[in-house]
Amino acid sequence: MADRTLLGIVGSVSADSRTRTAVEVALDAAARGHDVETEVLHLAEYDLATADGRGIDDYEGDTADALDLIVDADAYVVGTPVYRGSYSGALKNLLDMVPRGEWQGDVAPFENAAVGLVATGATDHHFLAVDQELRPAFAFFGAHAVGGTTYANGDDFDDGELVDEGVRERLATLGEATVELAAAIRDSKALGSLGPAI
Repeated sequence: MADRTLLGIVGSVSADSRTRTAVEVALDAAARGHDVETEVLHLAEYDLATADGRGIDDYEGDTADALDLIVDADAYVVGTPVYRGSYSGALKNLLDMVPRGEWQGDVAPFENAAVGLVATGATDHHFLAVDQELRPAFAFFGAHAVGGTTYANGDDFDDGELVDEGVRERLATLGEATVELAAAIRDSKALGSLGPAI
């Protein structure tokens, strides 16, 4: 995946985010093990407009900047805090702005792209939200989600630092697997579009 960008999307509006810590662990492992550039889109750092049906090119300011990062990336590690059994409203708002299907004569962002999924929550009660909520959202876009996901709870952190080595190892594996899946998609005709053209 040389000269490719792996974008970490942090769907948290908290500046001090455990989700960002988790996503960065995955990105760091991917960057160490592969020739890939990484960037972070942390929604807490962007003043995003509310999705209102405009085309992606009609947004300005922070919203346009955030969407440009998504458009320019080749693969993604997407992390979200879990609220009420689902991904964050801020992440939902962002996803509502991203086109799908054919877009500007090419495939839209996320389509046929590798996506690693991460979630954080106060307790383990919400770990199924990754597969029940987040994975279907990216299937809607035609993304190829990495087979495994990683969930971290509040006990895995100490003063904002990820201290659970098992979770750290799973995040590292997720980051590396995302890059490897992206390379497989790029090099294989078998991993084509996941759904019908719209």
